[in-house]
Amino acid sequence: MKSRLLRHPGLKIASLVLAFFIWLVVVNVSNPVQVRTITGVKVNVSNASYVESRGLSYRIENGFDTIAVTVKGNRSTVERLTADRITATANLTQIIDFDSDPVMVPLYVTVPNVSAENVTAVPRNIEVVIEETVTREFVITPTAGSTKPLNGYEVGDLTCSPEKLTIRGPVSIIDKLDRVSAAVDVTNLSRDTDLSPTMSIYDKNGEVLSATEMSYLNMSVNESDVTVHVDLYRVHAGVTLAGETSGEPAAGFQVGQVTITPATISVVGNQEALDALADQNDTITIDEASEALNVTGADSDLDINVDIREFLPDGINLAEDVSYTAVVTIQILPYGSKSISFSTRNIKVTGLAENLNNVFSSDRVEIRVRGTDEALEALDASGITVTANLTGYGVGQVNIPLSVQLPDECELVEEVFAAATITATEKPEERPENTDQSENGQAVNNNEG
Repeated sequence: MKSRLLRHPGLKIASLVLAFFIWLVVVNVSNPVQVRTITGVKVNVSNASYVESRGLSYRIENGFDTIAVTVKGNRSTVERLTADRITATANLTQIIDFDSDPVMVPLYVTVPNVSAENVTAVPRNIEVVIEETVTREFVITPTAGSTKPLNGYEVGDLTCSPEKLTIRGPVSIIDKLDRVSAAVDVTNLSRDTDLSPTMSIYDKNGEVLSATEMSYLNMSVNESDVTVHVDLYRVHAGVTLAGETSGEPAAGFQVGQVTITPATISVVGNQEALDALADQNDTITIDEASEALNVTGADSDLDINVDIREFLPDGINLAEDVSYTAVVTIQILPYGSKSISFSTRNIKVTGLAENLNNVFSSDRVEIRVRGTDEALEALDASGITVTANLTGYGVGQVNIPLSVQLPDECELVEEVFAAATITATEKPEERPENTDQSENGQAVNNNEG
């Protein structure tokens, strides 16, 4: 009978359940003592003025700003402990010798509902770096970052108040500081206004100082005391660029047309500056006095890159995404000649095979003509006939010589070419024989059935 009971599986399972239940009751009633280690406990510093009164600064050596704490106590107390409930304090008045290397400071750790003899800090002492305290002055740099105002506006001037501050702290941190930034969000802004910024301090590597490093610094101005005034500029499009040449080309040559790419630009400015620009017919001139467009000794066309920013009136800036470089093309023509701009739409095309199409790459070609003063003065595009003979040309990119008919007393200075692309005409697909379209648009074969 006893042997049969011991082999009964149900009784074995019931015994295990009962044993676990009894253990659970004992554990909860007795609340046994256990040991637990909590990591990531932040180290606080007290009596910093004890060091600062000597003209010195402190900072906790890397790796000692958090510690582990081992706690012995009742299970109900220990298991509920978290790092933020434990206080670890380094009292700087415990520094005996400021010249020792390293300077070690003991830690005092308190844990709620646990006596001191049951608490152990790991490590028991932390290393503190003692160094000279220095003060530096920094300009506060305002920025809108990547935020954008309402369409049609751009950020003009950003002005901080106050404009600068002083920062005091350990020399090792102060020496690596680069700049102080005050960032504001101008998203959808449409009028001048004052905004409260977010302050950041950057080191010489362009990195923002960590919260730990910031904790060792004292600033003469709080973030809440800083204001950034935002002046918005209106975007003004259609401003013309003009150019004045300086110097003289080679003997026997003269300056022809001056073409600037882009011909017009968009600018931004306050209303007063935009009104002044309007008085100048919304034109920005690359003036002769700058000698930016110097043609001295030239006997052929010139392409000159010009920095537009050098010629902007006061209070005017280039709009965002407008290139500051303009390309100025200056025609250098022989005396007694002129350049006529002729539309490629008016070129007569002959000889093109029926299965081919021709598209000119540019909308205009320049035709340089010499003649008498009277003939040149009377000549314009309407008095010129231009023909392109495409006999023998196939598919591809081509440069076609043009035949130009001019009035009497005029002749070409040089041969004229026009770049073009010739393509084959695609044939439409043939419809299948004996099919009609049904009402729903599907092909129906009349030969079926």
